[in-house]
Amino acid sequence: MLDEQNFKHVLVYGARLAGQRVQAYLADRDVRISAFLDRDASLDQVDGIPVASAQDWAASHDPASACVIIGLFNNYVDVGEVVAQLQQLGYGRVVSLVEFVRHFPEGQPFRYWLVDPRYYEANADRIAHLRENLADETSRELLDRIVDFRITGDYLRLPAPSPRQYFPEDLPTWPQPLRFIDCGAYTGDTVEEMRASGLFFEAVATFEPNLENYAVLVKSQGNLNAVNFPCGVSDGNRQVGFDGALGAGGHLVESGGETVTCVRLDDALPGFAPTLIKMDIEGEEPAALEGALQLLRQYRPNLAVSIYHRAEHLWSIFEQIDGYGLGYRFFLRCHAHSSFDTVLYAVAPNDFERCNGVATHA
Repeated sequence: MLDEQNFKHVLVYGARLAGQRVQAYLADRDVRISAFLDRDASLDQVDGIPVASAQDWAASHDPASACVIIGLFNNYVDVGEVVAQLQQLGYGRVVSLVEFVRHFPEGQPFRYWLVDPRYYEANADRIAHLRENLADETSRELLDRIVDFRITGDYLRLPAPSPRQYFPEDLPTWPQPLRFIDCGAYTGDTVEEMRASGLFFEAVATFEPNLENYAVLVKSQGNLNAVNFPCGVSDGNRQVGFDGALGAGGHLVESGGETVTCVRLDDALPGFAPTLIKMDIEGEEPAALEGALQLLRQYRPNLAVSIYHRAEHLWSIFEQIDGYGLGYRFFLRCHAHSSFDTVLYAVAPNDFERCNGVATHA
């Protein structure tokens, strides 16, 4: 991939963690990069490797002689714009991180949904089953685009992120006043955004295992009728390791990290009677759903569940919820770049019927 056009230079776009991991992977295979490209003018080198902007490097070298590997993996950069800029500057080849992993699938670090693209191809039947069960054309088209992107690495196949994560305006309006369970509440940002958009609450229960985030969360609740738990949610009541180094991306770990307590929603809130449950808990969503099964069966709350933390979650979380046989209607929306913040919305039967003029279910 890197030498098929005899490129004189191999560059990595992005000098932060994702780019450094690409560089380290290449170094382990005796491939030396000439430089990092990055927009951050405060960086001049990383581990002895020079850092320059794409414009400055192109001004002092022949960009056509360089192969640029995209080393960006986050929810806030429009990588399609970056690729277009590199092409306009005349760089010889631009390799997406998806394409990089396809060519070098062995020994790659964990990157949420980013796996060997052939994994998605191998699960085409399960993806097709999900598609057949999505309730509107917007969801079906989005699924097609996400899968195309995760197979090809073409960022231009993705639509612009949808606004209003967890309460999209093009889906049925959640019944109010809300009885809301926020799993992975971080600093209370979701509740704040919902309140700012005019939603109102009868009761709120939040779960956040990171104590620094939890302190901010508690202060943010204002005059809400809220109960806040400094713990995570799962399918059992136990203590586990938690790595909070990534802030909003804090997650449970097999070993090491800070010790935190996880609980089952069925045990923590047996009589809460939720009307909406949100889960953004770094891959623990399937276990947390199992730990909330009694609540789901008794109260049929609407669900907003993140499905981007693992490749298989794109279809397996739908299969799990659908397998409960509770009559949910399913929608898909993506609220960030590069298919991060992809959320499966499971709308309860009564609420779908109440608002089926809002959502197209042809």
